[in-house]
Amino acid sequence: MTVADRMVRKVIALQETQSVREALLTVQRHQIRHLPVLRNGELVGMVTDRDLKRATPSPVSGADMETFDRVVDSTPVSQIMTRNPFTVTPSTRLKDAVKVLHDRKFGAIPVTDGNKLVGLITATDMLLHLYNLLPD
Repeated sequence: MTVADRMVRKVIALQETQSVREALLTVQRHQIRHLPVLRNGELVGMVTDRDLKRATPSPVSGADMETFDRVVDSTPVSQIMTRNPFTVTPSTRLKDAVKVLHDRKFGAIPVTDGNKLVGLITATDMLLHLYNLLPD
């Protein structure tokens, strides 16, 4: 079995110039935790919900609403993303991808063909796959 057999093909992604606010809204709207970041259709980074939390001013640290709005509207995701993320290809053995998810403690791995994003494999999807394999 390969990554192509289990990857999500309809991936929600952002352009590197989009703002942190757009990323926050996208994560919330689609109830996802990982956003590939593209430049001219090619994968250049990944943003996670944790990245977004770290980049967002908090009232606990003394940030007011004006500061929050200014930061989330003016900060592009390219400033907070993980650049050149680890990737797999559609032909990667699924077992190997799951091992990477586990060993590196990744929540998701972008699937690429060259530099073009073609899918996403997530730890949550792999848990659901395992659940479906287990007897009742």
